[in-house]
Amino acid sequence: MEKIVFDFSKENVLKENFVRTFGITLKDLLTRMFGGEKIPFIVKATPKEVRAFAKALVREKDYYQKYKEYGLNNPKTYRSKFQLQLAVKEFERKTGIKWPLQFRR
Repeated sequence: MEKIVFDFSKENVLKENFVRTFGITLKDLLTRMFGGEKIPFIVKATPKEVRAFAKALVREKDYYQKYKEYGLNNPKTYRSKFQLQLAVKEFERKTGIKWPLQFRR
């Protein structure tokens, strides 16, 4: 099974194609996660960046699940969206990288 690697080192982040590659890889990871597949992946970053990434990833998945189960106009979905927004802001602040997935802000 192929491992997915997320490298947030400054040398890698400054590369021109990093954001596009990051978005595609993250989308692939989430797609596999929703399918129930176990996915080995590596995150190369500082401990704070890894925690922020993990939190945003978990919140992204939670928001999608709430949306699918309850729809957009449910209080549970709104709470999940708010938690996702906070996690994304924290990720962006700690890494300096824009979260590549879009949700309604």
